[in-house]
Amino acid sequence: MQNQYAWHTLSLTVAVFMASASATGQSGKTAPTTLVDVLCFKGQNYGLTTQTDIYVAVPYTSLQFSEFDNQYAAQYQVNVTVRDTVGRKVFDTSATRSIIETSYNVTLGSTGKADNVVFRTSLQPGFYRREVHVKDKFSNREFSSTDSLTVADFSIRPSISSIMYVSQVEQRGDRYSITPYIGSTIWNSDLTLFAFFEIYLDKQDDTVAFSWSIKTSDEQSVSSGMGEPIPVRSQSFQTFLPLIKVDKVLPGTYTLKIVMHDVVNNVVDSSIQLASQSRPYIVPRTFAGSVLSDLNKAIKHLAYVAEQREIDYINSSTNQADMQQRFEEFWKRHDPSPTTVRNEAFEEYYTRIETANKRFTSYTEGWLTDMGMVYIIFGEPRNIDRYTGQTGTTVAVRWTYSNGATYLFDDSTGFGDFRLRVPLPMSIKYRFK
Repeated sequence: MQNQYAWHTLSLTVAVFMASASATGQSGKTAPTTLVDVLCFKGQNYGLTTQTDIYVAVPYTSLQFSEFDNQYAAQYQVNVTVRDTVGRKVFDTSATRSIIETSYNVTLGSTGKADNVVFRTSLQPGFYRREVHVKDKFSNREFSSTDSLTVADFSIRPSISSIMYVSQVEQRGDRYSITPYIGSTIWNSDLTLFAFFEIYLDKQDDTVAFSWSIKTSDEQSVSSGMGEPIPVRSQSFQTFLPLIKVDKVLPGTYTLKIVMHDVVNNVVDSSIQLASQSRPYIVPRTFAGSVLSDLNKAIKHLAYVAEQREIDYINSSTNQADMQQRFEEFWKRHDPSPTTVRNEAFEEYYTRIETANKRFTSYTEGWLTDMGMVYIIFGEPRNIDRYTGQTGTTVAVRWTYSNGATYLFDDSTGFGDFRLRVPLPMSIKYRFK
Protein backbone atom coordinates (compact mmCIF):
# COMPACT_ATOMS: atom_id res chain seq x y z
CA MET A 1 0.00 0.00 0.00
CA GLN A 2 2.37 2.64 -1.26
CA ASN A 3 -0.32 5.18 -2.12
CA GLN A 4 -0.08 8.66 -0.67
CA TYR A 5 -3.14 10.24 0.87
CA ALA A 6 -4.66 13.40 -0.58
CA TRP A 7 -4.41 15.67 2.43
CA HIS A 8 -5.29 18.75 0.40
CA THR A 9 -8.58 17.15 -0.72
CA LEU A 10 -9.80 16.01 2.68
CA SER A 11 -13.57 16.28 2.91
CA LEU A 12 -14.32 17.06 6.56
CA THR A 13 -17.63 15.65 7.71
CA VAL A 14 -18.91 14.38 11.02
CA ALA A 15 -21.56 11.67 11.28
CA VAL A 16 -22.84 12.04 14.84
CA PHE A 17 -26.05 12.73 16.73
CA MET A 18 -25.84 16.28 17.98
CA ALA A 19 -27.24 18.70 20.54
CA SER A 20 -29.37 18.03 23.53
CA ALA A 21 -33.13 17.94 23.74
CA SER A 22 -33.03 20.98 26.01
CA ALA A 23 -31.15 22.94 23.38
CA THR A 24 -33.19 22.01 20.33
CA GLY A 25 -36.40 20.50 21.65
CA GLN A 26 -36.00 17.69 19.17
CA SER A 27 -32.95 15.57 19.48
CA GLY A 28 -32.96 12.74 21.97
CA LYS A 29 -29.22 12.70 22.43
CA THR A 30 -26.81 14.93 24.27
CA ALA A 31 -23.63 15.98 22.52
CA PRO A 32 -21.02 18.69 23.10
CA THR A 33 -21.62 22.08 21.49
CA THR A 34 -18.23 21.78 19.78
CA LEU A 35 -16.08 18.77 18.91
CA VAL A 36 -12.30 19.04 18.95
CA ASP A 37 -9.58 16.69 17.75
CA VAL A 38 -5.86 17.32 18.03
CA LEU A 39 -3.65 15.12 15.84
CA CYS A 40 0.15 15.06 15.75
CA PHE A 41 2.31 14.01 12.79
CA LYS A 42 5.99 14.20 11.93
CA GLY A 43 7.07 17.72 11.05
CA GLN A 44 9.07 18.60 7.96
CA ASN A 45 12.26 19.09 9.95
CA TYR A 46 11.85 15.59 11.46
CA GLY A 47 12.04 15.72 15.22
CA LEU A 48 12.69 19.38 15.95
CA THR A 49 8.98 20.23 15.72
CA THR A 50 5.78 18.22 15.31
CA GLN A 51 2.98 19.04 12.88
CA THR A 52 -0.08 19.64 15.05
CA ASP A 53 -3.53 19.73 13.43
CA ILE A 54 -6.44 21.04 15.48
CA TYR A 55 -9.84 20.06 14.06
CA VAL A 56 -12.95 21.88 15.27
CA ALA A 57 -16.47 20.76 14.39
CA VAL A 58 -19.46 22.95 15.27
CA PRO A 59 -22.79 21.07 15.07
CA TYR A 60 -25.57 22.88 13.26
CA THR A 61 -27.73 22.45 16.36
CA SER A 62 -25.33 24.75 18.25
CA LEU A 63 -25.92 27.59 15.77
CA GLN A 64 -28.80 29.93 15.00
CA PHE A 65 -29.80 29.99 11.34
CA SER A 66 -31.62 32.94 9.77
CA GLU A 67 -33.75 32.70 6.65
CA PHE A 68 -32.62 34.78 3.70
CA ASP A 69 -33.83 34.57 0.10
CA ASN A 70 -35.27 31.04 0.58
CA GLN A 71 -32.01 29.88 2.13
CA TYR A 72 -30.76 29.54 5.70
CA ALA A 73 -27.56 31.21 6.85
CA ALA A 74 -25.42 30.96 9.98
CA GLN A 75 -22.11 32.55 10.92
CA TYR A 76 -19.71 32.01 13.76
CA GLN A 77 -16.18 32.89 14.84
CA VAL A 78 -13.77 30.30 16.21
CA ASN A 79 -10.59 31.09 18.10
CA VAL A 80 -7.88 28.51 18.87
CA THR A 81 -5.12 29.14 21.41
CA VAL A 82 -2.30 26.84 22.54
CA ARG A 83 -0.38 27.69 25.72
CA ASP A 84 2.78 26.18 27.16
CA THR A 85 3.16 24.95 30.74
CA VAL A 86 3.64 28.48 32.12
CA GLY A 87 0.64 29.91 30.24
CA ARG A 88 2.42 31.65 27.38
CA LYS A 89 0.67 31.63 24.02
CA VAL A 90 2.59 29.61 21.44
CA PHE A 91 -0.24 29.58 18.90
CA ASP A 92 -3.23 31.89 18.60
CA THR A 93 -5.49 32.23 15.57
CA SER A 94 -9.12 32.72 14.62
CA ALA A 95 -11.45 32.30 11.66
CA THR A 96 -14.93 33.47 10.73
CA ARG A 97 -17.11 30.82 9.12
CA SER A 98 -20.31 31.32 7.10
CA ILE A 99 -22.78 28.53 6.31
CA ILE A 100 -25.55 28.43 3.72
CA GLU A 101 -28.12 25.61 3.64
CA THR A 102 -31.25 25.16 1.53
CA SER A 103 -33.01 22.68 3.85
CA TYR A 104 -34.55 23.86 7.11
CA ASN A 105 -34.55 20.30 8.50
CA VAL A 106 -30.80 20.03 7.91
CA THR A 107 -30.24 23.18 9.99
CA LEU A 108 -32.18 21.50 12.82
CA GLY A 109 -29.71 18.62 12.83
CA SER A 110 -31.76 15.97 10.99
CA THR A 111 -28.62 14.70 9.25
CA GLY A 112 -26.20 15.28 12.12
CA LYS A 113 -24.28 17.82 10.07
CA ALA A 114 -21.54 20.08 11.42
CA ASP A 115 -19.30 22.79 10.05
CA ASN A 116 -15.64 21.91 10.28
CA VAL A 117 -12.37 23.78 10.21
CA VAL A 118 -8.76 22.67 10.73
CA PHE A 119 -5.87 24.77 12.08
CA ARG A 120 -2.29 23.62 11.51
CA THR A 121 0.81 24.65 13.43
CA SER A 122 4.27 23.30 14.31
CA LEU A 123 5.07 22.76 17.98
CA GLN A 124 8.06 21.42 19.84
CA PRO A 125 7.42 18.08 21.58
CA GLY A 126 6.08 18.63 25.08
CA PHE A 127 3.01 19.45 27.12
CA TYR A 128 0.54 22.22 26.33
CA ARG A 129 -3.01 23.36 26.90
CA ARG A 130 -5.35 24.08 24.01
CA GLU A 131 -8.34 26.42 24.18
CA VAL A 132 -11.16 26.59 21.63
CA HIS A 133 -13.73 29.38 21.78
CA VAL A 134 -16.74 29.61 19.44
CA LYS A 135 -19.15 32.56 19.22
CA ASP A 136 -22.36 32.35 17.21
CA LYS A 137 -22.77 35.66 15.38
CA PHE A 138 -26.59 35.63 15.24
CA SER A 139 -27.48 34.47 18.77
CA ASN A 140 -24.29 35.71 20.51
CA ARG A 141 -24.07 32.35 22.28
CA GLU A 142 -20.52 31.32 23.16
CA PHE A 143 -19.00 27.88 23.67
CA SER A 144 -15.57 27.04 25.06
CA SER A 145 -13.52 23.87 25.22
CA THR A 146 -10.23 23.48 27.09
CA ASP A 147 -8.04 20.41 27.45
CA SER A 148 -4.45 19.29 27.88
CA LEU A 149 -2.36 18.58 24.81
CA THR A 150 0.65 16.30 24.53
CA VAL A 151 2.83 16.78 21.45
CA ALA A 152 4.79 13.61 20.67
CA ASP A 153 8.44 13.36 19.68
CA PHE A 154 8.62 11.42 16.41
CA SER A 155 12.42 11.53 16.27
CA ILE A 156 12.19 8.35 18.34
CA ARG A 157 11.74 5.61 15.76
CA PRO A 158 9.96 3.38 14.96
CA SER A 159 6.87 5.28 16.03
CA ILE A 160 3.22 5.83 15.12
CA SER A 161 1.52 9.19 14.69
CA SER A 162 -1.77 10.19 16.31
CA ILE A 163 -4.69 8.02 15.25
CA MET A 164 -7.39 9.71 13.20
CA TYR A 165 -10.85 8.19 13.12
CA VAL A 166 -12.08 8.13 9.53
CA SER A 167 -15.67 7.47 8.44
CA GLN A 168 -14.98 7.09 4.72
CA VAL A 169 -12.03 6.21 2.50
CA GLU A 170 -12.36 6.80 -1.23
CA GLN A 171 -9.70 5.70 -3.69
CA ARG A 172 -8.93 8.21 -6.44
CA GLY A 173 -6.38 6.75 -8.78
CA ASP A 174 -3.23 6.06 -6.79
CA ARG A 175 -4.35 8.27 -3.90
CA TYR A 176 -7.10 8.26 -1.28
CA SER A 177 -9.50 10.93 -0.10
CA ILE A 178 -10.52 10.46 3.53
CA THR A 179 -13.38 11.82 5.63
CA PRO A 180 -12.24 12.41 9.25
CA TYR A 181 -14.60 11.62 12.14
CA ILE A 182 -13.91 14.37 14.64
CA GLY A 183 -13.77 13.48 18.33
CA SER A 184 -13.53 10.22 20.27
CA THR A 185 -17.24 9.89 21.05
CA ILE A 186 -18.82 7.31 18.76
CA TRP A 187 -22.47 8.44 18.67
CA ASN A 188 -23.58 6.16 15.84
CA SER A 189 -22.89 2.45 16.42
CA ASP A 190 -23.79 1.70 12.79
CA LEU A 191 -20.97 3.90 11.53
CA THR A 192 -18.14 2.22 9.63
CA LEU A 193 -14.86 3.49 11.05
CA PHE A 194 -11.24 3.31 9.96
CA ALA A 195 -8.12 4.16 11.92
CA PHE A 196 -5.79 6.36 9.84
CA PHE A 197 -2.19 7.01 10.91
CA GLU A 198 1.40 7.48 9.78
CA ILE A 199 4.36 5.30 10.69
CA TYR A 200 7.98 6.41 11.01
CA LEU A 201 10.75 3.84 10.60
CA ASP A 202 14.53 3.93 11.04
CA LYS A 203 15.11 2.07 7.76
CA GLN A 204 13.56 2.27 4.30
CA ASP A 205 12.92 -1.32 3.22
CA ASP A 206 10.87 -3.30 5.69
CA THR A 207 7.63 -5.24 6.07
CA VAL A 208 5.36 -4.58 9.03
CA ALA A 209 1.84 -5.44 10.16
CA PHE A 210 -0.60 -3.80 12.56
CA SER A 211 -2.95 -5.22 15.14
CA TRP A 212 -5.68 -3.22 16.83
CA SER A 213 -7.86 -3.71 19.87
CA ILE A 214 -10.58 -1.84 21.75
CA LYS A 215 -10.37 -2.60 25.46
CA THR A 216 -12.00 -1.67 28.74
CA SER A 217 -10.07 0.02 31.55
CA ASP A 218 -9.27 -3.41 33.02
CA GLU A 219 -7.84 -4.65 29.69
CA GLN A 220 -10.86 -6.71 28.63
CA SER A 221 -11.07 -6.77 24.83
CA VAL A 222 -14.41 -5.90 23.20
CA SER A 223 -13.13 -5.98 19.62
CA SER A 224 -9.81 -6.61 17.84
CA GLY A 225 -8.21 -7.42 14.51
CA MET A 226 -4.98 -7.89 12.58
CA GLY A 227 -4.07 -6.25 9.29
CA GLU A 228 -2.21 -7.80 6.38
CA PRO A 229 1.61 -7.42 6.11
CA ILE A 230 2.59 -4.18 4.38
CA PRO A 231 5.87 -3.71 2.49
CA VAL A 232 7.29 -0.29 3.28
CA ARG A 233 9.75 1.44 0.92
CA SER A 234 10.24 4.70 2.78
CA GLN A 235 10.88 5.83 6.35
CA SER A 236 7.54 7.69 6.48
CA PHE A 237 4.37 5.94 5.42
CA GLN A 238 0.59 6.45 5.68
CA THR A 239 -1.96 3.67 6.09
CA PHE A 240 -5.33 2.83 7.64
CA LEU A 241 -7.08 -0.10 9.28
CA PRO A 242 -10.81 -0.93 9.13
CA LEU A 243 -12.29 -1.27 12.61
CA ILE A 244 -14.90 -3.96 13.21
CA LYS A 245 -18.15 -2.47 14.50
CA VAL A 246 -18.51 -2.66 18.26
CA ASP A 247 -22.16 -3.70 18.75
CA LYS A 248 -24.17 -3.80 21.97
CA VAL A 249 -21.29 -2.42 24.05
CA LEU A 250 -22.15 -0.69 27.31
CA PRO A 251 -21.66 3.08 27.55
CA GLY A 252 -18.23 4.00 28.82
CA THR A 253 -14.69 5.02 27.90
CA TYR A 254 -12.63 2.41 26.09
CA THR A 255 -9.17 2.55 24.52
CA LEU A 256 -8.27 1.86 20.90
CA LYS A 257 -4.67 0.64 20.66
CA ILE A 258 -2.70 0.05 17.48
CA VAL A 259 0.52 -1.98 17.63
CA MET A 260 3.18 -2.30 14.90
CA HIS A 261 4.63 -5.82 14.53
CA ASP A 262 7.61 -7.21 12.68
CA VAL A 263 7.03 -9.55 9.74
CA VAL A 264 9.50 -12.37 9.06
CA ASN A 265 9.17 -14.48 5.89
CA ASN A 266 5.68 -13.00 5.39
CA VAL A 267 4.61 -14.24 8.84
CA VAL A 268 3.51 -11.69 11.46
CA ASP A 269 5.41 -12.01 14.71
CA SER A 270 2.81 -10.66 17.15
CA SER A 271 5.22 -11.15 20.06
CA ILE A 272 7.37 -8.29 18.77
CA GLN A 273 5.89 -4.82 19.29
CA LEU A 274 7.90 -2.26 17.35
CA ALA A 275 5.70 0.70 18.33
CA SER A 276 2.19 1.47 19.56
CA GLN A 277 -0.31 4.31 19.72
CA SER A 278 -3.70 4.69 21.38
CA ARG A 279 -6.64 7.03 21.73
CA PRO A 280 -10.01 6.97 23.56
CA TYR A 281 -13.03 5.21 22.09
CA ILE A 282 -16.05 6.58 23.94
CA VAL A 283 -19.52 5.05 23.81
CA PRO A 284 -21.94 7.68 25.21
CA ARG A 285 -25.03 7.10 27.28
CA THR A 286 -27.60 8.10 24.68
CA PHE A 287 -31.35 8.59 24.75
CA ALA A 288 -31.79 5.33 22.84
CA GLY A 289 -29.44 3.61 25.26
CA SER A 290 -31.52 4.81 28.21
CA VAL A 291 -34.68 3.46 26.60
CA LEU A 292 -33.07 0.11 25.81
CA SER A 293 -31.62 -0.22 29.31
CA ASP A 294 -35.05 -1.56 30.34
CA LEU A 295 -36.28 -3.18 27.15
CA ASN A 296 -39.29 -4.84 28.75
CA LYS A 297 -40.58 -1.49 29.97
CA ALA A 298 -39.84 0.13 26.60
CA ILE A 299 -42.00 -2.54 24.93
CA LYS A 300 -44.86 -1.88 27.36
CA HIS A 301 -44.60 1.79 26.41
CA LEU A 302 -45.49 0.85 22.81
CA ALA A 303 -49.16 0.63 23.84
CA TYR A 304 -50.03 4.00 22.26
CA VAL A 305 -48.13 3.54 18.98
CA ALA A 306 -48.21 -0.18 18.16
CA GLU A 307 -50.98 -2.67 17.48
CA GLN A 308 -51.31 -5.46 20.02
CA ARG A 309 -50.20 -8.04 17.43
CA GLU A 310 -46.96 -6.07 16.93
CA ILE A 311 -46.29 -6.00 20.67
CA ASP A 312 -47.06 -9.74 20.90
CA TYR A 313 -44.62 -10.41 18.07
CA ILE A 314 -41.81 -8.56 19.87
CA ASN A 315 -42.59 -10.31 23.16
CA SER A 316 -42.59 -13.75 21.50
CA SER A 317 -38.83 -13.49 20.92
CA THR A 318 -36.80 -16.44 22.14
CA ASN A 319 -34.00 -14.33 23.60
CA GLN A 320 -33.13 -10.76 24.57
CA ALA A 321 -31.06 -10.07 21.45
CA ASP A 322 -33.90 -11.14 19.15
CA MET A 323 -36.36 -9.08 21.19
CA GLN A 324 -34.21 -5.95 20.84
CA GLN A 325 -33.81 -6.54 17.11
CA ARG A 326 -37.58 -6.80 16.64
CA PHE A 327 -38.07 -3.67 18.75
CA GLU A 328 -35.56 -1.73 16.64
CA GLU A 329 -37.12 -3.04 13.41
CA PHE A 330 -40.50 -1.73 14.58
CA TRP A 331 -39.10 1.76 15.01
CA LYS A 332 -37.26 1.62 11.69
CA ARG A 333 -40.65 1.11 10.02
CA HIS A 334 -41.90 4.26 11.75
CA ASP A 335 -38.82 6.38 10.98
CA PRO A 336 -40.04 9.47 9.05
CA SER A 337 -36.53 10.08 7.64
CA PRO A 338 -34.90 6.64 7.15
CA THR A 339 -31.96 8.08 5.20
CA THR A 340 -30.83 10.31 8.10
CA VAL A 341 -29.03 9.48 11.35
CA ARG A 342 -32.03 10.35 13.52
CA ASN A 343 -35.38 8.66 14.06
CA GLU A 344 -37.52 11.64 15.00
CA ALA A 345 -40.60 9.53 15.76
CA PHE A 346 -38.72 7.33 18.26
CA GLU A 347 -37.18 10.37 19.95
CA GLU A 348 -40.46 12.30 20.17
CA TYR A 349 -42.48 9.34 21.41
CA TYR A 350 -40.17 8.38 24.27
CA THR A 351 -39.60 12.02 25.18
CA ARG A 352 -43.38 12.27 25.61
CA ILE A 353 -43.33 9.12 27.75
CA GLU A 354 -40.69 10.72 29.97
CA THR A 355 -42.59 14.01 30.16
CA ALA A 356 -45.88 12.24 30.97
CA ASN A 357 -44.20 10.43 33.86
CA LYS A 358 -42.90 13.74 35.23
CA ARG A 359 -46.19 15.63 34.89
CA PHE A 360 -48.98 13.16 35.54
CA THR A 361 -47.68 10.48 37.92
CA SER A 362 -50.05 10.13 40.86
CA TYR A 363 -51.75 6.85 41.73
CA THR A 364 -49.80 5.20 38.91
CA GLU A 365 -47.04 6.05 36.46
CA GLY A 366 -47.84 9.14 34.42
CA TRP A 367 -47.82 7.39 31.06
CA LEU A 368 -50.62 5.07 32.27
CA THR A 369 -52.96 7.91 33.27
CA ASP A 370 -55.62 9.26 30.91
CA MET A 371 -53.85 12.62 30.75
CA GLY A 372 -50.57 10.86 30.02
CA MET A 373 -52.16 8.81 27.27
CA VAL A 374 -53.69 11.85 25.52
CA TYR A 375 -50.45 13.80 25.87
CA ILE A 376 -48.35 10.96 24.39
CA ILE A 377 -50.69 10.44 21.43
CA PHE A 378 -51.48 14.06 20.57
CA GLY A 379 -48.74 16.11 22.24
CA GLU A 380 -49.07 19.49 23.97
CA PRO A 381 -52.58 21.00 23.88
CA ARG A 382 -53.04 24.54 22.58
CA ASN A 383 -55.26 25.61 25.50
CA ILE A 384 -55.95 24.20 28.97
CA ASP A 385 -59.12 25.27 30.82
CA ARG A 386 -59.67 24.38 34.47
CA TYR A 387 -62.99 24.24 36.31
CA THR A 388 -63.15 24.47 40.09
CA GLY A 389 -65.75 23.30 42.56
CA GLN A 390 -67.16 25.08 45.60
CA THR A 391 -64.09 24.20 47.65
CA GLY A 392 -61.81 25.86 45.10
CA THR A 393 -60.21 22.61 43.97
CA THR A 394 -60.02 21.66 40.30
CA VAL A 395 -62.75 19.19 39.39
CA ALA A 396 -62.41 19.18 35.59
CA VAL A 397 -59.83 20.06 32.94
CA ARG A 398 -60.38 20.59 29.23
CA TRP A 399 -57.60 20.29 26.66
CA THR A 400 -58.08 21.94 23.27
CA TYR A 401 -55.87 21.23 20.27
CA SER A 402 -55.11 23.27 17.16
CA ASN A 403 -57.32 21.04 15.01
CA GLY A 404 -60.31 21.86 17.23
CA ALA A 405 -60.35 18.53 19.08
CA THR A 406 -61.15 18.77 22.80
CA TYR A 407 -60.70 16.27 25.63
CA LEU A 408 -62.43 16.71 28.99
CA PHE A 409 -61.02 15.14 32.15
CA ASP A 410 -63.06 14.77 35.37
CA ASP A 411 -61.74 14.23 38.90
CA SER A 412 -64.63 12.28 40.38
CA THR A 413 -62.65 11.07 43.39
CA GLY A 414 -61.24 14.41 44.53
CA PHE A 415 -57.73 12.95 44.69
CA GLY A 416 -56.44 14.26 41.35
CA ASP A 417 -57.42 11.13 39.43
CA PHE A 418 -58.49 12.84 36.22
CA ARG A 419 -60.28 10.45 33.84
CA LEU A 420 -61.40 11.09 30.30
CA ARG A 421 -65.14 11.72 30.19
CA VAL A 422 -65.26 10.00 26.77
CA PRO A 423 -62.64 7.23 26.43
CA LEU A 424 -60.44 7.16 23.35
CA PRO A 425 -61.10 4.39 20.80
CA MET A 426 -58.37 1.70 20.88
CA SER A 427 -57.65 2.36 17.20
CA ILE A 428 -56.30 5.86 17.85
CA LYS A 429 -52.48 5.74 17.97
CA TYR A 430 -49.53 8.10 18.07
CA ARG A 431 -48.36 9.25 14.65
CA PHE A 432 -45.37 11.48 14.00
CA LYS A 433 -46.31 14.69 12.18
